[in-house]
Formats: sequence, structure tokens, C-alpha cells
Amino acid sequence: MAGVFELTDQAKRELEKLDPEIQRRVRKKLAQFFAAEDPMVFAKSLTNVPPATHRFRVWKLRAKFFRKEGVFYITSVKFRDKVYRRF
Repeated sequence: MAGVFELTDQAKRELEKLDPEIQRRVRKKLAQFFAAEDPMVFAKSLTNVPPATHRFRVWKLRAKFFRKEGVFYITSVKFRDKVYRRF
């Protein structure tokens, strides 16, 4: 059961701000995750970060996402030191 994923507008903007080499790395890794039989084996759960419920680790970045009706919606792609900040 390979997964289907979509980037939200916010995630697209965050990804476009990154260096092109890093963008390529992120897209390649996400494609690997979603080509797997069960992408959730690579995910870690999150607490109190709505709407995201899980995250993937891609190098020094974190891709936060939630799953709805079989589609994975990536809400944010940021460096680890910035992704969990609330303010």
C-alpha cells in the first residue's frame, strides 16, 4: 500500500525557501517513504502540534503531516531547530 502525499501551500513555500540541493534531497526522501509498503513505519508521532499528527525525519529537516482518507498532507518542512517552536 504505497502512500499518496500532497504538500500544503505553507509546506510548498517553506520548501521553496530552501537551497535547491536540499529541496532535491527532501523530495527524493519523501518519494522513498511513500513508495514503501507502509510509509508509517518511518514516521514518529507528535503531540500537541495540530493539525500535524506525525513527522518524517529528512536529514536535518522535519516534515510534519497528517493523514486523511488515505492521503498524507504535509503541513510543514523546516529544520529541526525551528519546526517545534510555538512562537
